[in-house]
Amino acid sequence: MEEYFLKSKNDQSDRTAEIEEKLKLYGVCILGSGVFYVTGVKMPDHSTLWGQGNATRVILSPEVDEGAAIQLDSFCTVRNLCVAGAEEEFSARPKEIGTRTGLLFRGTAQHHGDKGLQNATLEACYVHSFTGGGLKCIDTGSSVRSSMTASNCHIVRCGVGIYIPHFSEFHQFTNMHCTGNGYGCINNGGNNVFLNCNFSGNTLGFLIDNSDGMAKNNAHGIAVGCTFHHANDNNGGIGIKIVNSNPGYIFSACQIGFADVVLENSMRIQFIGTHFHRFVNIQIHGGSTMMTDCFFGAPETVIPIKLSGGAKLHCRNCIDTAGNDVPVIEEE
Repeated sequence: MEEYFLKSKNDQSDRTAEIEEKLKLYGVCILGSGVFYVTGVKMPDHSTLWGQGNATRVILSPEVDEGAAIQLDSFCTVRNLCVAGAEEEFSARPKEIGTRTGLLFRGTAQHHGDKGLQNATLEACYVHSFTGGGLKCIDTGSSVRSSMTASNCHIVRCGVGIYIPHFSEFHQFTNMHCTGNGYGCINNGGNNVFLNCNFSGNTLGFLIDNSDGMAKNNAHGIAVGCTFHHANDNNGGIGIKIVNSNPGYIFSACQIGFADVVLENSMRIQFIGTHFHRFVNIQIHGGSTMMTDCFFGAPETVIPIKLSGGAKLHCRNCIDTAGNDVPVIEEE
């Protein structure tokens, strides 16, 4: 074990080359407890990097203005680490999306014929204080084998918790907790699945925005058992926003509270068995939306669903806790 085990010096010396050398020689690098400053570890394919949980802190050197602390290649695994953009956790979330990234899964795909990277895995990591994405997946293409499988991670105080800006799909996220970020998640890729994830306490919880055409195949997928609560930490922001999405998205058995839902010109958006808690403003402009078997707040706090721009809404079995149909207002 000693040959691929790396001890911390608990200083700010750059350990990037040492980590990459062990990954290249042995296919694995185990980091001991303590601090490891890096300028950007590029993992070779079929390699594994792991630590001793939050006792192991991989920190992107402050001299790096743009780039990722750790970049995964095909069939790479990262587990049991704290990956940080600063020694101490940011006291406030970044106001804009920056260029410093925690973990990066990046391919070269620009069209459907490009297979991009192959599968990678992220497990049990604590990621904080990056101006860009805590976890960023981009240009991996449309192959079902170009999948990031991420589970049981906390991502806080980043520009974006889970960041999928362009043409990257078939990822699976389970038990991901993204809170205190600018955006909990930006998901502009198709067939991405979110299971038991929490996007609460972010300025904007969950965003799909295909308005610039950068998603190639448009975002479509499913969120099951997810929570979108307390936007902006003051119950005054947006929990879910979807713009120009087609062929649609499904939210099943989710809960949304103290945060707005905004749908703009998006087709085939479905909320199934969803609990809309107190103080949820729902604004739908254009597009088509279906709500089935949903509950809405306490009677005194039910806010009408507002439709505009020719929006089409089909509601079935959507009631408040008093058993009344949820009111819908069509605006001019």
